[in-house]
Amino acid sequence: MGETEAPKRVKRWPVLAGVGVVVAAAAWWIVDEMPTVDDAVVRDALPPIDEHLRANAWTGVLADSGFTDVRWVCTRKVIETRPDGERVKVGLVANCDEVAREGGGLVTGSGFRQPMVYLVERSQDGYRVLDRELAKDGTAYSPSVKAMFSWMGARRVLDGSSPEDPATVAPAAFGLPDGTPVRARR
Repeated sequence: MGETEAPKRVKRWPVLAGVGVVVAAAAWWIVDEMPTVDDAVVRDALPPIDEHLRANAWTGVLADSGFTDVRWVCTRKVIETRPDGERVKVGLVANCDEVAREGGGLVTGSGFRQPMVYLVERSQDGYRVLDRELAKDGTAYSPSVKAMFSWMGARRVLDGSSPEDPATVAPAAFGLPDGTPVRARR
């Protein structure tokens, strides 16, 4: 009979090197796609964004119910900032409640939680709001979020990334101390 042949041995190092290259490339792509937040832009652009957000909310249930000092109180979670030429897109999720004073406390009425992307531009006086895009309702919600945000930013929004409850900052918005009761209107 003949000699038995030794099984062909596959060299492992080229396979491991190939796997390492694929893993490194995937990691680089994921890190490159991670939504980034430019803290300086956020610090300077949020005041005009907040003003625009409150000024462009709809008239809620408290406005027509006899309360004299009704305000929109909002919290927001910035998801990403993306340069757009000389402008910047600020993608965020806003959580807003209509709030009014009632006796020694506060009462909330209408409210919304909404993903949105603001287009802002630096001017001599800081940033100014040029445009705002809102996520659509119903079956168009997910596709609109995916169109508005980067891939990873959309994932964060769709996975439920959300700001604090506006009730946590409502007392301060009215100049009231922490612990002031905030209740939903019945």
